Amino acid sequence: MDEIKPILSAENLVHTYGVGTPFEKTAVDGVSVDIFPNDYIGVIGHTGSGKSTFIQHLNGLIKPTGGTLRFQGEDIWQKGYDLKSLRFRVGMVFQYPEHQLFEETVEKDIGFGPKNMGLSAEEISERVHAAAEFAGIPEKLLSKSPFDLSGGQKRRVAIAGIMAMRPEIIILDEPTAGLDPKGREEILSGIKEYHEREHAAVILVSHSMEDIARNAQKVMVMHRGKLEMFAPVRDVFRRADRLREIGLDVPQITGILLRLKEQGYDVDSSLYSVDEVAELILHMRNK
Repeated sequence: MDEIKPILSAENLVHTYGVGTPFEKTAVDGVSVDIFPNDYIGVIGHTGSGKSTFIQHLNGLIKPTGGTLRFQGEDIWQKGYDLKSLRFRVGMVFQYPEHQLFEETVEKDIGFGPKNMGLSAEEISERVHAAAEFAGIPEKLLSKSPFDLSGGQKRRVAIAGIMAMRPEIIILDEPTAGLDPKGREEILSGIKEYHEREHAAVILVSHSMEDIARNAQKVMVMHRGKLEMFAPVRDVFRRADRLREIGLDVPQITGILLRLKEQGYDVDSSLYSVDEVAELILHMRNK
């Protein structure tokens, strides 16, 4: 059986702003991580932890001060490497991406990336409609101006524009920021469906521990520019004391279990899904 290789690898990645000035600051400090096809990785860390700087390296938006970033084994900063092509394959959705919308219609905005990939009109149309479906955009909105949409609808259009390029990795920086619970759930459901149907790796930066717990398979914890933890979700939230030490919270479910444990109940505090905890509580009641 062939060994599965990482699609993207950061090796001792360093990024320092203002080198040689009084304002010199290392935002990413020696981070090494492998990202595999079909991974769903949550990235958490307090403000200033380096998480946003780190993810901007992953499709070559910024160049590291030190270390190496490889996509499918190739150093993306080697001479002659096609960074434009990389950005079609590693798609980035910024926080408040709706500020980047500019086309006359929703359809044209979603199709902008595929058009720049040199695809045929037929292929562009097929991708636009498929991406709109993933992002929860009704067919009737495709002919409208993106500027006539609500904030949540604009967010979906921006995300669909990345999905339409069918990247092998999609990186999302706080994609649900500022949305109501219904809007957040709809966007996260669309991202999960895209991940499952396209077998793309997803990297989700979020301040919401609940969103990370419900969707991610693994979690990266950034702290002061370093990679504090990188492990399956259950293993990360098991270390609740350390997360709190570095200024992070835990999912509400985990917090409830920890309080039960403090009260003397024999519970597994690494559980993080509502279904698992409901089953546990029912079992405790029936004892």
